[in-house]
Formats: sequence, structure tokens, C-alpha cells
Amino acid sequence: MDSQTERKQIHWNPRPRSRQGLHLKTEKLPHQRPVITRLQFGAHAIMVAERIDVKAISGFEVIAKSPTMIKLGEGGIAVIFRYGAIVLFNHSADEKARLLQAIGMHSSGFGEFGGDEVTVVDVDPNEQEGPSGQTIKIKNADRLRLQLIAEVMAKATMLSFQERQAARDFDRSEPLARDLAEDGKFSAKPSELLKAVGSMLLAESRLNGRAGVLDRPDLLWDNPSLSGLYARLEGDYELEDRAITLDRKLTTLSHTAETLVETMRYHSSHRLEIAILLLIFVELCLAVYGHFSH
Repeated sequence: MDSQTERKQIHWNPRPRSRQGLHLKTEKLPHQRPVITRLQFGAHAIMVAERIDVKAISGFEVIAKSPTMIKLGEGGIAVIFRYGAIVLFNHSADEKARLLQAIGMHSSGFGEFGGDEVTVVDVDPNEQEGPSGQTIKIKNADRLRLQLIAEVMAKATMLSFQERQAARDFDRSEPLARDLAEDGKFSAKPSELLKAVGSMLLAESRLNGRAGVLDRPDLLWDNPSLSGLYARLEGDYELEDRAITLDRKLTTLSHTAETLVETMRYHSSHRLEIAILLLIFVELCLAVYGHFSH
């Protein structure tokens, strides 16, 4: 009986564990630290070339890759894409000029500055992330969120660039189609016709280069919590609808170019047949003349 009473009076007070690492303060991961400390700053997307050799660009501190993010010097940040687009955050005019000069030595093709995408980024931990009017709201200006915004703005800029290119190609193809419809002949010079066909054939290569617009950014696979922000940005810039419409236009241009090439081949072969018939006729005439002359 006494032993049972003593057991009931026993109180077990476990000691706190003192293993190393259990009570250490964990620092924030690098990608959680804001790369821009301001609560509001500008974002500017530009199509500067058709192709950029990103690895060859030097003289800037690289913050992250996939896509490549660099520090411009005085608080500015830039994200560079190999298909010719760059996105600038919190930049100055001097920083922009220095970056464009560096890119110019390692790029090919011509860009277009008329279809820039410009917005303002607001940092507020208490607001829902996504586009809001003329601004984009985020909870923290860390590198992942800025990379995600840059992905969307760069794709929107590239689509605008290719939409204008497609419009110019359609303007070139319309007179040629009208000539064929009216009299079946081309009024344009052969050199101009070949230039128009070459420009339309490039539409197919642009179509292949644009295939990544609808792909999810790689950083979302490791950070699925940002999928909501990306979906709202993608919907606001209408990336999917614009990409599908552009696909149809570029496919039409490619088919038009193929039709023009086949028509040129037909006219060339037709002229060759006429030349052969004329040669045969001349040879027969000479043979008859020679027969009767003897």
C-alpha cells in the first residue's frame, strides 16, 4: 500500500533537450531578403534585340540565374532574357545606358523600343499580390518575386514585338495576293518579291522561338506558393490569348510564303518550257531550211 502511494506522488519533470541546433535562430534565406528596399519603384521591359548572349555579358554582379538577374550599381536591378528582352527595376538613366551598351556588344538582330511595358511595383505585406490598376502589388521585393514579374513583362514585350512584325508581314503579303487574284501575275520586281517571301518565311522561325511563352517559369516548380501571383499576372497581360492569336497569324504567313514560293516555281518552270519549245522550233526551222537549201 505504501509503495503504491509513493508511486502516485512521483512527478516527472523532463529536462529540456540541449542538442546542438535545436534552439539556434535561423536566418532568412537569401531569396527572402528584399533586393530592393524601397516600397515603390518602377519596372520597365524593353525588347532590345532578337538574341542576347547572356553568358558573355560581364561587369555586373550576378544575383541569380534562370533567368539571369544582375545588380546595376545604385539600387537598380535588371533581368536579362536570351530572346532579346530585358526588364529593369528601380533603375536610373545612366544605369540603363550602361547596360544597353554592354548588351549591344553581345546581341544580334534589332529590337524595338515602341512596345515597352511600364508599370509601378508597390510593396505591401498586407495586400493581396497581383496587378491592381496601373501597379503590381507584392508582399516583398525579393528576387523570386521580381524574377516572376520580369518573366511576365518580358513575355508581354516579346509578344508585342512579334505582333507588330506579323502586321508588317501581312501588309507586304496583301498586294501580292491581290496581284494573283486580279491577273495571276506579280507586279513587284523579283528582288522585292524575294524579300517579301524571305520575311514571311522568318515567321515560322519566330513561331518556334515563341514556344516558351506558354511555359511555366522554372522557379515555380521549386516555389509553388508563387503560382497564384503568376496566374494573376499572366491573366492581366493576356499572355495565353495573345500567344494563340499570334500562332494563327504566323501560321497563316508561313502558308502564304509557301504558296508564293510554289507560284514562283510554277512561273519559272512555265517560262523554261516556253524557252525549250522555242529552241525546238528554231532547230526544226533550221533543219527544214538546210534540207531545202541543198
